[in-house]
Parts: sequence; structure tokens; C-alpha cells
Amino acid sequence: MKLHDDYYEEEHGSGSKITYVYMALIMSVVILGVTALVFWANQSKTNSNGGGYAAALAQKEAKEAEANKKQEANASESIIAESKLTSDDLDIWTLPDTGREKNNSSQSGGNNGTVTNQTTGETVVDGSGNASDSTEQGKTANELTNGQTSVYDMTTKENLSGEKESETEEEEEDDDEKDEVTSIQVRHADGTKEWVDVNTDISRNKYDYSNLKYQKPFMNYYEDGKVVSKSGVDISANQGDVDFTKLKNAGCDFVMLKAGSRGYSSGNIVSDANFRDNLKSAKKAGLDIGVYFCSQAVSKAEAREEADEILDVISGYSVKYPVAFVMENVDGDMARIEALDMTERTQIAKAFMNRIEDAGYKAMIYGDKEWLLTMVDMEELQDFDVWFAQDSDEPEYPYEFGMWQYDSDASIKGISGDATLIMSFKDYAR
Repeated sequence: MKLHDDYYEEEHGSGSKITYVYMALIMSVVILGVTALVFWANQSKTNSNGGGYAAALAQKEAKEAEANKKQEANASESIIAESKLTSDDLDIWTLPDTGREKNNSSQSGGNNGTVTNQTTGETVVDGSGNASDSTEQGKTANELTNGQTSVYDMTTKENLSGEKESETEEEEEDDDEKDEVTSIQVRHADGTKEWVDVNTDISRNKYDYSNLKYQKPFMNYYEDGKVVSKSGVDISANQGDVDFTKLKNAGCDFVMLKAGSRGYSSGNIVSDANFRDNLKSAKKAGLDIGVYFCSQAVSKAEAREEADEILDVISGYSVKYPVAFVMENVDGDMARIEALDMTERTQIAKAFMNRIEDAGYKAMIYGDKEWLLTMVDMEELQDFDVWFAQDSDEPEYPYEFGMWQYDSDASIKGISGDATLIMSFKDYAR
């Protein structure tokens, strides 16, 4: 049993201890609070400076990634620097047209042989590729890079069959195509114009008109640097008295003398008033002689009659140049031949020239572009030589012809008025 004093001592001793406990707890709470405040403050500062450890780690990874990119960029620059390819080699969008034909889009298989710009969507090469041919596809990139395609090799000009063509051969073929005339424009007497197709069944002339040279008063044709043509003059009563010796000295080689004509209205045959005198004088001057007749025959019988008339008047004379058939419409008046069609005119001309050649002379047909290309059928008459009439620097006649009348109002010694000049591509006197 405890006494009162013991109780008091025990009571008060325990109270002191409790007080110390409370004080310790309070101090602990204070310390924990201060610590919490400090931690919170540090945490806030750390967050404001970049997110603590996680942020620091992220920054480190970013720096490493940037360093890796720089290393890759340096390596790429090194590779490009060592490469021999230029930007022109890599630019496939400027490749020339290869000339490949387009395949039908309904072809079975894969692509249609096109290369597409992935940025613009533009098709830049349209060919005939086949997706099933992996070998050909494998070649495409290399061929394009080297300026080649499967159809056309730009470096060797070699086609698929392995045949090569030189640039000279290609240029010659292009020149031939340019020179290949397919139609001729004809101006009719009434002023209208017509394009006439060239008949491919009639032989073309092979003259090179760059070899024509005008050497006053005549036009000459050269081959291998030498004159191969002959110079002539058309002579009739219209020229009056002609000094054939002066004509010869002026460089004339031959004359074509008008023998006669048939009246375009009456139908009567008449001789040229100066023909016999001209025939004798030309022979005396040493000129080669050819003759012509102006026909108005409306039948083959009349054509043969005209031929017989001219054969009669030249009998006994040396006529080495052709005997020409001339048929023309009459300006400003009606002529008896205007009722004829092409077939009839062609048969009349043929009847006249056959008669001449049967007698041993060289027959020839005269005409301008209108007459020869639209009034007669030259396919039927191509066995006869042609005397083509056109006042110009170059003749515009596609078929073969032997003589060209190029100037009808020239001036030459021996003739007081206008002279009609002729160039013969052939020496008929040989």
C-alpha cells in the first residue's frame, strides 16, 4: 500500500517524463515540417530548371542524337564528294524523247512503261515496259542514268536490232525526205490555183539545181565543175531577121525553129514565114537545129497530118535536136482544142510524136506546168522527152525532162527584140 507522499512523487515524476515526450514530438513535427518545406522548395526550383533527372536524361539523349546526325551528314558529304556523278547525270526528268511508241493501256500484266515524278505526279517517260520482264526493268535505271533506253542508245545510235546508222546517213535520208515533192501548185489561165499530186508511177528527174549557174546571157548546168548543158534560143518569124552568126558568138549552141502551125479557128496548116530562111542561116552559122509545130489538131488523124507536114519541110536538112509537139490554149479567144478532154489531148500528142519517131527523129512534147500536169496524162507520154517552159530561177517540174525554157524576154546579140532562152540538159546532137 502506498503512502500519500509516495503517490505524489510518483505522480509528478511521470508528468515530467510526459512533458519531455510531448516536447520531443513537437520538435520532431517541426523538424519534419521544415524538412518538408525545404524539399518542396528544392523540388519547385528543380522543376523550373528542366524537370530534374528525367529532364537531364532527355537533354543528354537529345545531344547524343544531334551528334549522331552530324556524323551521318559528314559521312554523306564525303560519299557525294567522292562520287563522279553530276546533277545532270542524276536528273532523269530532262532526258530527250526516246521515240518509243505508246502501248495500249489495256495490256495485261503490270505497268505501262512510265516513270512518274513522285512530287508533281507528272509522267515523264512513256514507253512500252512490261512488268513481267524483270531483266529489262533491272536495266532501266542504269540505261536512263547513262542516257540510254531500250529503244534508242544515245551514245552509239544503235537500234534494237543492232544496226547502226551514222549521222551522215540520217541527215542524207532527212534531206531526201525534204526534197521529195508530193504535190505541185499550178496556176491556171483564169487565175485560179490548184495543187496537183505528183504521180509516183512517173520517173522523177535527178537534177541538182544547186548546180545551175546564170552566166549572162545563158543559164548553165554543171557537173564535176564542168558545163554539161547546152544553150539554145527559140526562133520564129516574131524575132524578125536574126543574125545567127552573132547568136553563135554569144554562146548559143542550138536553135529551136518554128516550122508552122494550124489555125486555132480555121484549122488550116500554115508554115512559119521565116522558117526556111532561118533553117538555112542557122545551118550556115554552125548551130544545131531542132524544130517545133504549134498544133490545133482535134483528132489523131489531124495530128498525123501535122507531123507529115513538118517532116516534109525538114527533109534534106540536118535536124539533130528534137521535133517538138506544141499545143496551147489561145489567150482571150476560143480555140478548137478547148472542147477536148485529157484523154483526147493525150492521144493526139501521142499520134504526132509516134509519127515523128517512126521517121527517125527525136520527138518531144512542149508545155508549162498547167499543160503538162493538168491537160495531158504524162504517165501515157513518159516515153517521150519534155521541153518544159517556166520563167524562173529553178524549174518546178518533178518528172524527167530534157529541155527547160527559163526566160522569154531576154536580151542577146543577134536578136533585136526579146529572145526566148532554152537550156538543154542533154546534148541531142551527139
